Amino acid sequence: MKIQIITSPRMGSTYFYDMLKTFYAPYQNFMQWKEVFNLNNRKPTHDIDKIIHDAYTNTDVVATNHINYFDRLSQQQKETFFNLGWYNIVLLRRNFLDCSISLAKSTVTNEWSKYTQNKITVPIEIFDSSLNAIFHNVKNIIHNQYNIPYKEVVYYENLTFNPEADFHNLKLSKTYNMEQYKDWYPEIDFYKYNSSIVSAPSKKDTIANYDELVEYAESQYHKFTSKRFKIKQGFIRRINIDTQYIDISEF
Repeated sequence: MKIQIITSPRMGSTYFYDMLKTFYAPYQNFMQWKEVFNLNNRKPTHDIDKIIHDAYTNTDVVATNHINYFDRLSQQQKETFFNLGWYNIVLLRRNFLDCSISLAKSTVTNEWSKYTQNKITVPIEIFDSSLNAIFHNVKNIIHNQYNIPYKEVVYYENLTFNPEADFHNLKLSKTYNMEQYKDWYPEIDFYKYNSSIVSAPSKKDTIANYDELVEYAESQYHKFTSKRFKIKQGFIRRINIDTQYIDISEF
């Protein structure tokens, strides 16, 4: 099976991707692609057409992509890639404020999965850019700008960060016999990928101008609205239940 996580920065995709690798794709023949269309980090020889070709020729893939990465693909490349039979899982974080502050902080510190306790100041212009980036991505996911066939939606706030529990909460897991899998592969360490995942330190404790950022965000929320959602008290809230693409009934 080809499994793809579609998300945005600072929404828990590192943990979620590692959880899927552990419970669904521990085999050597599974291709494991983390942020495969992040062109800033790809190998020079691994161009977009080769990625699409590899996805076509391999039956079993686990991949993650931030929705904005698809901006870099041509319309034909997107159509080809999305029609390869992916099981697409949307991973979305309702806490818009916390997500935006997290992105701004990581942009300043360059700490994305391992953290220090150093106290820093986040420039307002970087925070403003983060607010806009997260809104752009959330809007494109909820409005499904690229007509991606979503199979299920997972909210960051519903994750337990217990890998086995979170896997069993997926609809995907119903196609999977865990007990049989354990009998067949007793040597598999289910937590080898997730053991290194650590929680980020408190933003209030590590951002000197945290209150300033919150106040600034509150002055900007009126700009971040669409036909389907708005930002209220820092959280994504629906304003229109009519959506054919993504279940936002829990907002």
